[in-house]
Amino acid sequence: MAAKPAKIFRDPLYNYISIDREHDAWLLTLLATPEVQRLRRVHQLGVSYFTYPGADHNRLAHTLGVVHLMHQALGHLERIHDKQEIDQARAALLVAALLHDVGHGPFSHLFEPCLGIDHEIWSKKIVMDPATEVHRILGKVDKYLPNKVADLIDKENNEHPAWQKALLSSQLDMDRLDYMRRDSLFTGAGYGHFDFYRILNSFEIDNDDLVWSEKSKLAIEEYIFARYYMYQNVYLHKTTRGFEKMMEAMWRRAKTLRDGGTDVDLVPVLRDFWGAGDNATVQQYLRIEEFTVLQQVQQWTGHSDKLLADLARRFLDRNRYAAIDPPQPDNELTGTYTRWESALYEKLRGKGYHCMDTHCLRDEVKAKYNQPYFPEKENDQQSARNAIRVRAGAAGRPVEISTILDRLRPVTERPAIAQVRYYVPYDTRDEIQNLKDQWVPQL
Repeated sequence: MAAKPAKIFRDPLYNYISIDREHDAWLLTLLATPEVQRLRRVHQLGVSYFTYPGADHNRLAHTLGVVHLMHQALGHLERIHDKQEIDQARAALLVAALLHDVGHGPFSHLFEPCLGIDHEIWSKKIVMDPATEVHRILGKVDKYLPNKVADLIDKENNEHPAWQKALLSSQLDMDRLDYMRRDSLFTGAGYGHFDFYRILNSFEIDNDDLVWSEKSKLAIEEYIFARYYMYQNVYLHKTTRGFEKMMEAMWRRAKTLRDGGTDVDLVPVLRDFWGAGDNATVQQYLRIEEFTVLQQVQQWTGHSDKLLADLARRFLDRNRYAAIDPPQPDNELTGTYTRWESALYEKLRGKGYHCMDTHCLRDEVKAKYNQPYFPEKENDQQSARNAIRVRAGAAGRPVEISTILDRLRPVTERPAIAQVRYYVPYDTRDEIQNLKDQWVPQL
């Protein structure tokens, strides 16, 4: 009997992604579940398409890419390590690659602060909920598989060998290897280029952790710089961040009104989820789609609360706020901007804007995102989760990569500093910029 041909997916990044119908038919069944197919309707980069019109790719395409890379990584390990050990981990790792993002809500990370959710928590809930098709299929393959996959997805869980966790979530994992190159392609930004094939075929398991060979060091150097450039130019782009803060302000305003007894005209799906609070079910969560959110925003454009309606109209019309960087902080040690914020708010009030929570949006980017690779310095504390290590010298001892590549040190050793920015209506930009230019630092 002839073998079944592999299932082929055309992909703009890898050209072809294949899944073996003989050995991995259950993986295709899992891919067809409603919980996974929902990822077709989740933007990979949230509202980055407001900045980069081509950034319309979805979470499902990224998911297939991670599965593809996990296949290749496991195939490489099978060739150089105990094949039986790798085979035993294979099913759980492939499923974790497929389901690691299954809990993402509308617009990916953007909507987490709006509804107070964490996609990793919901990913685990979806895997463990007996009512989901995902759970039923995993249970048929292996009754212990749902627990194994949930543990792999959970970054805080250390039940599995470190090398397995590192393949999925570490400083150099299959998730990052795909999304950086994919996001670079679809945004057209051009920063995410590095020799991923070399990286995928030059690592090994050493003392239960991942270590790369010395010949891969320049490919990894490319990867680290690409990661830095992608954060600075794409993930933290000021225009995108402005619309993210606008969306957050809109939902914050709606919650304030709702808590105060004002009807905010919620669509049924959001009313049910919000009303359930901490008791919201997986089914209630999965019904919240991007088109649901956009329908809600559209309804709010006609709301009687002028602030809520204004934010909704601005978001739908891409009527962005102007970005203003602050002057020097009042206190260099604490990084506070109390005097500047008071002066800024007073200027806005003079222009007729009285609600600082909607007309002056404060954005603080955490320090770790301004320095996307920040390795652990202590050798005995290093692992793939907090450092990228390569073999170096005649002894081939694993060392953190920036210790042997001087060009990386400006990235890895620069102080990690949080970045604060303010977003204000465009008609106030010139006056606020003048205020900043004339600002006298406090002595």
